[in-house]
Amino acid sequence: MDGKKVVVRWYDARIYPNMHTLEEALARKMDIFESLGYLVEQNDEVTKIAHEIADSGEYRDILLIPSGSIISVQELTGITAKAEHKYKGGVHE
Repeated sequence: MDGKKVVVRWYDARIYPNMHTLEEALARKMDIFESLGYLVEQNDEVTKIAHEIADSGEYRDILLIPSGSIISVQELTGITAKAEHKYKGGVHE
């Protein structure tokens, strides 16, 4: 993958502890999450996004989402994937 920035909407597992009536149980819904990151990999089994990417191209904090739980993957356009900064004496130039 090319590390494009994406927003992923997906269903996450949920537990409701304690006792519930049938009506309460039927009223429970899945949570939908939105996760932002750099697309690392996407196939039929898993979609992987990283929360950060270093200027070396290394990824940090990888989130694995079961592809069957995904509602949508939307590329975020108009945003550069890497910012280049110059440092001089610990200060941005």
